Parts: sequence; C-alpha cells; structure tokens
Amino acid sequence: MNGNCHKAGKYYANRRMALFAVCLSIGFQSHAQRYPFHNLNVDDGLAQSQATCLAQDKMGNLWIGTLGGLSRYDGRNFTNYTEQNGLRSNAVWALAVDTLNNIWIGERGGISQFNGKIFTCYNIPAQTVRPMSNYQQVQIVNDTTWWLAQGSVFFITKGQINNFTTPGPDGVVSSMLAERGGIWIAKDSVVYHSNHNSWDTLKFKIGEDQKIPTARKIYRDKAGMVWVAGNQGLYKLDNKLLISPNLTGDTLSQPLWVNAITQDKTGALWLAVNKGVIKITGDRVQKYNKHNGLSDNTFFDMLTDNEGNVWMASDGQGIFRFSGTQFTVLDESMGLPSAQVMAIASNNRDSLFLGTYDAGIYIFKEGKAGALEFPSKPAPSVTALCYTNRGKLWIGTHDRGLWSYQDEIFRQYAYPERSNFPSNIITGLYEDTSHRLWVGFANGAMMFDNDNFKTIVAKNVPVLSFLAIGRDSILIATESGLMLYYAGIVSDFRTNTIADSANIQCFIIKDRKIWMGSSDKGLIAYDMETNSALVINKNKGLRSDFIYNITADEEGNIWVGTGFGIHKIKVSENGEFKVAFYGKAQGITGMESNLNSVIKLKDSSIWFGTTNGALHYQPHTALVSSVPNSIMLQSVKLTGEPVIDPKWYDSLDNWYNIPYNLRLPYKKNNISFTFQAVSLSGAQQLLYRYRMDGLETPWSDWSVVNSVSFSALPPGNYVFKVECRGNEEQNNAALAYPFEIIVPFQKTYWFRLATLFGCILAGIFIQFIFNSRKQRRQRLLEKLRVEEQSKIRLRTAEDFHDEIGNKLTRINVLTNVLKNKITLTPDTGRILEQIEDNTGQLYSGTRDILWSLKPSNDNLYEILQRIRDFGGEMFQDTEVDFNFTGLDEKWRKYRLPMDMSRNLIMIFKEALNNCLKYSQAKNVWIEASLKNRDVLHLVLRDNGLGFDTNEARKGNGINNMNIRAARLNGRLYIDSKPGKGTIMSLAFKITGAGMRG
Repeated sequence: MNGNCHKAGKYYANRRMALFAVCLSIGFQSHAQRYPFHNLNVDDGLAQSQATCLAQDKMGNLWIGTLGGLSRYDGRNFTNYTEQNGLRSNAVWALAVDTLNNIWIGERGGISQFNGKIFTCYNIPAQTVRPMSNYQQVQIVNDTTWWLAQGSVFFITKGQINNFTTPGPDGVVSSMLAERGGIWIAKDSVVYHSNHNSWDTLKFKIGEDQKIPTARKIYRDKAGMVWVAGNQGLYKLDNKLLISPNLTGDTLSQPLWVNAITQDKTGALWLAVNKGVIKITGDRVQKYNKHNGLSDNTFFDMLTDNEGNVWMASDGQGIFRFSGTQFTVLDESMGLPSAQVMAIASNNRDSLFLGTYDAGIYIFKEGKAGALEFPSKPAPSVTALCYTNRGKLWIGTHDRGLWSYQDEIFRQYAYPERSNFPSNIITGLYEDTSHRLWVGFANGAMMFDNDNFKTIVAKNVPVLSFLAIGRDSILIATESGLMLYYAGIVSDFRTNTIADSANIQCFIIKDRKIWMGSSDKGLIAYDMETNSALVINKNKGLRSDFIYNITADEEGNIWVGTGFGIHKIKVSENGEFKVAFYGKAQGITGMESNLNSVIKLKDSSIWFGTTNGALHYQPHTALVSSVPNSIMLQSVKLTGEPVIDPKWYDSLDNWYNIPYNLRLPYKKNNISFTFQAVSLSGAQQLLYRYRMDGLETPWSDWSVVNSVSFSALPPGNYVFKVECRGNEEQNNAALAYPFEIIVPFQKTYWFRLATLFGCILAGIFIQFIFNSRKQRRQRLLEKLRVEEQSKIRLRTAEDFHDEIGNKLTRINVLTNVLKNKITLTPDTGRILEQIEDNTGQLYSGTRDILWSLKPSNDNLYEILQRIRDFGGEMFQDTEVDFNFTGLDEKWRKYRLPMDMSRNLIMIFKEALNNCLKYSQAKNVWIEASLKNRDVLHLVLRDNGLGFDTNEARKGNGINNMNIRAARLNGRLYIDSKPGKGTIMSLAFKITGAGMRG
C-alpha cells in the first residue's frame, strides 16, 4: 500500500490470529459430520412417537407400527388407524405385507389382517399358555403368514391359524426367518435351520468370558450371507458356525444390543441398536447418533424401501429417513455461532471463508472451523466476500464499509475517511479477469485497481453484482436495470427481452449465455448470439421466482439458490431443460438461500449459504432421488354430489373408495379427480401431467398440481390418464381410469329406431294408403321445388355475374383508361387507386356469392374444396405452409343447405384470416373427418404465437364465429395459450343434409 492508503485506511494487526492459524483445533470439532437424517414424528402426523416396526406395501406406502396405533405414510401425509377404526390394540409390535397388499399386524393379544376396509383378527390358539410378550415378528412367504409371538411360532394359511412345531427341546423362540423352502428358528441360544425336511443345528462361537447370545434377528443379505444379531452383537454364518465378524472403525459399546438389520442399495448393513444405529460397509463400522444428526434413543426396526431410503423406527422420536450424503450442512448444531451464512469465498487451496449475518467470519479447514476475529467488537454483519488472485481476502459489511485481510492484518476502507465512498453498505464484491476488484454499494459502484478506488456508477442506486463478459467488458446488475462498463464508459445494457424489465441481482456466463437470477421473474438465460431469452420460473418447475445465487457444475448443469430450496437445471443440446428440486427431503435445512453465497470448489463440490447454515453439495456421493413408486386416485367426485350414487358403479376400491366401472347419467357430467403418487424420498418434488382420452385435448404441462376438474363432458367413453415423474425422470408412474357418461335413451340409436318402427306400424294400420299417396305427392312437390330453386339460383348466378361482374370489370378498365388520359396529381392518383382496390375487393366478394348460388356446389366435397382453395390462395405468397387433409370423394353424396354451407365457409375464412394476420405461424393445418352419426369434425391448428382466449373473446371475430357455429347447431372449441399455438375445433351434425342416391 502507498502512503495515501496508509492515511485513508486503518491498520489492525491481530497477533492472536497467528495462534489461530497454527491451531485451528480450538474451534469446534466437526469430525462427526452432521448427516441429513430426516425426522418424522407426531408433529408431522405420526400416530405416536414410539415406533416399533416398519413395512412397505405394494403401492410404496410406508407402514409404521407404534404404541399408539398404526400409521400409513405416502410421502406427504400420514393416515392413522387406531382401535376406533377397528384395530384390536393400539400397541403394534410387528408388520408385514402379503402378495395381495393386505397388511398383517402383530398386536397385543393376536394378529390382524387389514385389507383397507376391514380388520380380520386371529387369536393365539388356546393351548398356548405362555404369557404374552411384546416382542413379535411377522413374515410372509407365498400365501403363508408366519407369526412369532409369545415365544412360539404360528402360521396362517387359508384363513386358519396353526401352531408350528419347532425343533429342539421345549423353549422360547426368540427369532425366526421364513424363506421359500425353509425356515430359521432361534431358540435357547441355538439357531435351527430346516433343510429338506431335516433340521441343522447352528451354534455360536464365543470366547470363554463371553455370554451366550440370544438371537433377536435373523437376516439374509443380498449376497446370501446369513446374519444373526441379538443381545451380544452381530454374528455371521460360517461353515455352520455363527462367528463375530472382524470390524474396524467406530468403537462400539458393549454389550451391543441389536434389534433389527437392513441392507441399503450400496450393500452396506444397517443395525438398529440400543443407542442409535450402526452402518457396516465391508469391514468398517460407522455409528450414527445424536452427535451427527440422528438420535441417542433405542431403535427397534429398520427398512430399506423401494427407492433406496433407509428408514429407522425409534423409541420416542418417531421415524428417521436416510437418503444419502449428497447434501450436508454446517450450522449452529455443529457449533457455528450464526446459521445465517451471507457470503462464501475460498482460497482455492484448503480453506473456506463463511461470512455470517451476526457473528463475523469463520474459516472452515480440514473439518474444523474457527472465528476470524475482527479487531473491533462487535463483529460486523458480513454481506460479501472475495478472495483475490493476490491472496487477499476482501470483506464487505452491512454498515462498516470495506475491509481487507492479508498476512494477519486487517485494514478498513470506509466513509468518511474515504470521501469518494458513496456509503459504508457493501452489496457485492467481484474480481475480474484482469484482477481488478469491483465493489457494489447500496448507492453506487467502485473499482479498485493499482491501489486506487475509482467511481464507476455514481447513480444513487444499489449495485448488486458484476460479471465479466468480454475483454474489458463488465456487466453490472443494479436495481435500476443492467449496465455495461466498457473501455471506461458505463452505459445502459439492453437485451430487448424480459431481462430488461426484471430485477436482476446475480448472474454467470456459460457457453455464450448469460444466466441471470431475478427477484421477480425467476431465472433468465439470455443468448448473446441470438438475442433471445429463455425464462424458467414457477410455471416451469422452480419453487420460487426469487433467485439469490447461480453457479454451474462440471457437467454443465446450472445450480440456483432460491427463496425456497436449491434447484438444478439440466439443459439438453436441443434447448430443452429439466428442473430438479432439492429441499428438506434431501437434508436441506435452510430452504432460503442468500445473495453472494455460492461457490464451486476445485473438487467440483458446491457450497451454498442459507438462512440456516452452509449447505455442501458433493456430486460424487450417493443420493436417493424422488421416484414415484406408484400413482393412484385419491378421490373421484361429482359437482354438487357429496357421494356418488352406488347404482352408478360396481364396487369401491378398499383404500380410497374409488368407484370401479363408473357409468354416469348424461346430466352428471361435471367430474373432478384428485391423484397422488407415492414417493418416500420427497413427494413434494414430483411433477404430474394429465389428459382425458375421449376429448380432443393434449397432455397438460408438467406441474405439482394433483387435482383437475372437467365440466360439461358430452356422453361417451373416457379414460382419465395421469403420469408422474421425479427429479431424474426415471421410473415414471402412470394410471388410467376408465369411465362412461351414458348417452340418454332418447338420443340412442335404438330409441330412434324403435320410434321410427312404431310410426311405420301406426301408418300401416291407420292410413297406409293415404300416407303413401301423400308421401308420393310431397316427394313430387319437393322435387319440383328443388328443381325450380336450382333453376332460379342458376339464373340468378348468371345474371349476377353478367350484370355485376361485367360492370365491375368495365369500371376497372375505364379507370385504367382514365389514368392514361389525364395528368395525374397525387390526389387524383390516390382516388383512382382506391377505385381500383375497392372494385377488386367487391369483385372478389361477389365470387363467394356466385359460388354459393350454384346448385352444383351444395355437396360437402365442394364446400370443403372451397375452404381448401381459399386457404391455398391466402397463404400462396407467404412463408406459411398450409395443409388440408381428410378430403374424400365419397363426401360428394352429402348435400348441405345453402345457409349451412355459407356459415361453414365464413367460419373458416375468418379463422384463416386471423392465422395470417396475427399468429405468425410457420404451419397451418386443417383436418376434416366425418364421425359417427354424420357429425362433421373440422380441426384447424397452427404453431404460431397463440393468444389469451379470454381477451380474444371480447372481439367481434370470435363472437361472429360462435354465432355462426350456433346456427349450425355445432360446438366450436378454441384452445390457445401465448407461445403454444392455437387449435380450433368445430363439430356439428349435418342436419338437414341430403344424400344423393
């Protein structure tokens, strides 16, 4: 620093920092890392906090037995069952699920089977005289339910409970394992295994000073190894001997009481013990308890679910879930004095600097953390950190200016000592590629270069972030919009996209795209080559439109810290993207991130600062992703109906009372559905889309919405379909629910046929001859009338053409002659051109009238051909690709009245004109089809800009089309969204149409 800097700044040497640098161990210890165990208890809806047993059903639901009832968890909500619902006892000790998805419940006094509606109870046979024990096991093999209770083994098959004769002398059975083709029984410290109808006796190999174990759990892992655990620890089967495995790692308390065993998807064994849980990976032991995020309570049971989560049932703290260690947290529970991490920086070697809201700066190094003590008290609120290429840490504070720290020396730069500083509130720090330091203030910006501060933005606006986007080009985010520093000049930076109206507060550059985080419009990706912008917001998968920070990982994914959770945006080569959400289900305790608080380290890991600690993302560790196990309907309701009348369906689903084979009257055509996928690792992350087969509508957009209503459904057969996907788009679940809206009897084919047949019979018996003559006379008169009308229409068309057409042509010719005869002035020229234009337009209009007057054009084929020709002429000299499909020569036999053909043509002329004028489409299609009962169905599609249908209905165009559709007794449906193109569908019955025989 030069002399001026010595005068303007303040040196603070804190020699105590030398001791800190040498001995960081005085800070809190974090060797016992806090792991993301997710706890669910009575506050979340669990029936009772003492969880005793776990099971997962075929749909993916987790069942939890407690001492206060039975709970079912679907990833979002708990459903509880107690004695009031039919449970025999609220104390549940064992659970299992059979192949039909029935839940078997070991309770006090017996065992029950629950099918979703009814509890069927089985009692212990009367000959058993031992007192009832709380310890039970239930296991199911094929169609047989095995039950260990009261020290005895029972089996239930075909609705009958039987006592199983166990080997060896009479004694208490302490554990069992039922398998296909055999069973394992532990009794009196001996394990028996049935093998081809004979029993093998397996004994424990123990030392002279060891107690004989009592087995509490027999478990076979994925590799086929048999493990036996109990009150003296863990043993494995080796050549018909049960021996203790050689393990290293965490020291385990002795004696080790093991209650349950499970194996995770990596092959590691997890043990539920009397104080926490134990994980065995190979021969290495790791213990989890309260010290690293779990609990010191006793754990009774463990289960690895279909997604790979490990669940643990605790005595007094509910259940815990472990989904992997991809996210870990450094927070107050590990000794960090302030959980509000406002800024993060790194020296790119071995140290991480954490700036907090109310406790200054902490250094995290080699698993230890300690305070970087400021020379003045109290420590300032840190708002920004930047570790520069020259080894200096720059510190921005909320109200005490800018600080630097190097070689154990602090230095302060603040107003009024530095008169050119706009304030002492620092909002952002950034080092560019030329190693210049950029400083954002609450009311301006400065650049530090060659030991001097230079004012860059003098406006009284907050400056939040900086980004180098080229040689000597720095993009500046302010609350008044984006600014660009180039060659010493600052100017407004305009993109002509949504970014110009957004409040940008952070950004990064990647592959010629600037990814901008806003406080109001989500994430904006601005392409500097095409000058276009991609917006990703709550409507596109984000859970919050407030973006605090952005970074990119080694795989090109964009990571953003938001006002609600962390998001990963994966962008494919074709520009499509997918948003993955990470929240509490993944162990994230601080859902709200902070500005200036993200950094990617050399090991590709990422640190995020949040309002509840520093979040560490480690990309190469395992993490269970949210995967839907299944998806099911939770309710089917009719508008205005509290329940659906049983006469409209065959039966009800046991679990959610969903009606099967639903057939609704045509007046009950307003129906709503609620659906839910089961995912135990974060159901809040699941996205849904739906469609209704039977309606001409596409799939909905992916969203978190899990309910939908349909109104005024026409009679017909329908299939309501739902799809669900998780974060990684794998193992998507789907459901299909068929139902029918019955066609009213008076509109059925059979009713019409019966009515016609009755009329014919009546005519035969009453006035057969009279009616026959009358019908012949009417047919003759009708034929004469039609022939006369055809002659009149033909003469009218000829006269109209001769009188009007020739006169219009004559006017046009005379106008051209007049142009050549007189000297044209601007006014006379303009008038003559208007005469020509109006004459041409009038002549063009008469063509439609002339065409419709000709009787030969009354058939359906010619009418549709007219629409196709009109579209072809309209788009002929444009860039629009127009296609008309479905025209069939057989349609010539259908004749339409002149008023019907006129209204039909005018509807599509209006629609095609709108496509050309407003849609900016590249492709326009019309598809014609003739449905059952002579219903003509025409669909017009374009891939243009789309529009807001609510606003468009205020205009005359759509109103006129609806009026004309009503004249046809048809249904006009227009579906359009901005940016999604437009679909117009017209369907009407060709009533009044004749068929040429």
